[in-house]
Amino acid sequence: MRVHVAASRHLVLNGTEYSEGDTFDVPDAAAATWLRTGLVVPADGVWPDGWDSGARP
Repeated sequence: MRVHVAASRHLVLNGTEYSEGDTFDVPDAAAATWLRTGLVVPADGVWPDGWDSGARP
């Protein structure tokens, strides 16, 4: 799944720094975990089934 770093967020992953709006790929199997952190949002704006921008199962 392609994700964007969420607003006002910053992270370092494997030595690469990402800031608000940067885009990168996460494995589909790990996407739910990444979305739950609140650090990223779906790059295409489409949340997985059962999710929206405010709900986390």
